[in-house]
Amino acid sequence: MNKRDKYFHEYFEKKRNDISFITLKKGAAISFKEKTYNTGKELPVPVRVEKLMEDIKKQNERDGITLNSIIDGIIAVKGTDKDFEFMNDYDEMLDELKFDIKPYIIYCINKFGDGEAKDAVLYARALVNIEENEKSCFIYASSLEKMGMEQSTTGKEKTAQYFLEEALKYFEKTLDYDDKFVLSLYKLGYYYKRQQQYVKAMIIWEKHQELDDDAIRIDEVRNELIELKPLVDYENGYNLVLKERPLEGLDLLLPLVKDFGGWWNLLFFIGLAYRMLGEYEIAETYFENVLKIENMQKDALNELGMCKICRHKYVEAEELFSTLLSIDPGNCEVFCNRAVACYYSNQIERAKEDIQTALKINPDDPVALSIKEEIEKHENQ
Repeated sequence: MNKRDKYFHEYFEKKRNDISFITLKKGAAISFKEKTYNTGKELPVPVRVEKLMEDIKKQNERDGITLNSIIDGIIAVKGTDKDFEFMNDYDEMLDELKFDIKPYIIYCINKFGDGEAKDAVLYARALVNIEENEKSCFIYASSLEKMGMEQSTTGKEKTAQYFLEEALKYFEKTLDYDDKFVLSLYKLGYYYKRQQQYVKAMIIWEKHQELDDDAIRIDEVRNELIELKPLVDYENGYNLVLKERPLEGLDLLLPLVKDFGGWWNLLFFIGLAYRMLGEYEIAETYFENVLKIENMQKDALNELGMCKICRHKYVEAEELFSTLLSIDPGNCEVFCNRAVACYYSNQIERAKEDIQTALKINPDDPVALSIKEEIEKHENQ
């Protein structure tokens, strides 16, 4: 169970503990409009504590408990424990009373105002537990999203993240049931964009454009797609670089520098592409510009150090790796890189110390072992 799943397990368990049970005697009558349900046995009916307190104060219904409070309790049980032992009895009661609970839940969710996001989440989860389909998943996802935004505005960023991640999960589930569900396509584009999954956002929004008939949403997403284009080029470009296709990557990345020259991620991948091409001097310039924006960016420090080694600037390389180790002291790779810089600058003892440290961190590291072998050959000459 991951942290988010554990959080929601505990969250709904606490909600379950907020439910009390009032036992109706055998033969007790519950009425709704012209319909009446008579219990055939003693039946514990659920009531949330706050609703029970309201009914006790009013005392205006049989045994002081209103049907609304019982329905609310049944919904709370369905939202927290769909396999509860008396669930069939509750369903029988609702059938006898001709009370259609699903549209009632949707009505309540729409009616909940600010500060009632928790109730909306509970009711929407009940809806999913009753019947999971594209509509119930979308309603639940929207309730989770609202709760996440509410948590974020009160500074509870970790729980906000859990709610928004769960919302994403259920927006995606909506498409499992209906891949043309336009409202989820609309929502998911924003989620993927925030996650910097720009290509995924573009694909989902392009599908939305083909299916939606709402002019306002269509125009909004069209503008989003225009703004997304350079970000898609960036994602495609850096993926080409990571696939060791640097020239193709540069074709997409270099035109972005004019408008995104202050974006260190872009400059880093351009530098990486030039480093792959053996254009170390050009690569150095890009990595140095990254460090002007993010002066302790670890990958840029490491890559710049490697460029310095390739250009025989061993002392500068050693200084860069030392800086990197001051912020990332347990990095086996960096100890190996600094050992190489020291080796080529004739600091053999220092190189041996770094390799020993690297092998303490990872005794089986193949790079560290090969450097150690090279140093030993040098000493035996």
